[in-house]
Amino acid sequence: MQCYLCHSNNFSERKGEVRDASSMKILGCNECGLVSLDSNSHIQSGFYENSGMHGNVLRPIEEWLKETYWDDERRFEQLKSFLPNKGVLDFGCGAGGFLAIAKDLVSNAVGVELERRVQDYWKDSEITILPSIDEAKDASRDWGGTI
Repeated sequence: MQCYLCHSNNFSERKGEVRDASSMKILGCNECGLVSLDSNSHIQSGFYENSGMHGNVLRPIEEWLKETYWDDERRFEQLKSFLPNKGVLDFGCGAGGFLAIAKDLVSNAVGVELERRVQDYWKDSEITILPSIDEAKDASRDWGGTI
């Protein structure tokens, strides 16, 4: 296995468990510190896009936002001094809670989230949720590189 970031082959196993594949190993690159899994073979096409990481019980987005509010608020408090009038791009934005809190302070609130229902939930709001990094790159050009 090779590190996606620095291309090293030097890894150490880390503590922890993958919630949807408990036999997977969590590895840390000894060169750059990037954390990754020893394989991604457990992820089928459409897994994240179709809400597969939530298991068999799919709660409404509103419940997900309430459940993660404490962490979204924690992140906002940690970063708010850097945010005024800046563009924010949140990779893997989950339900979009951090962006919802930050939107009144920033110039652009944009998220990248594979899960389609999150994109649909925010589509008519001040928050833009995009399905891929490539679309975020294209959007940043449209916005003059302000994210």
